[in-house]
Amino acid sequence: MTAPVHPLCGERLMVEGRRRVGGVPCLIVRLPDGTPGTVEVQATSAGSADPEPAAGALLSVEGARRLRRLLAPRAEAGESSGT
Repeated sequence: MTAPVHPLCGERLMVEGRRRVGGVPCLIVRLPDGTPGTVEVQATSAGSADPEPAAGALLSVEGARRLRRLLAPRAEAGESSGT
């Protein structure tokens, strides 16, 4: 939760689904006490203009392309990765 006015601001909640409530995009989440709840997407990092990278994401697509271009000359030269 990232909305400063939300009582769960700062909490990380497990997302279990999506739905619309009155036309507003919402996430179905598991609340800290274990019960399901619904929160507006805009109150979370999923609704922010600059969201955090997804867990496990190390490179953006552009970053992966740049890395591939950087490593391509080594692969063409036949250099081994050492493994």
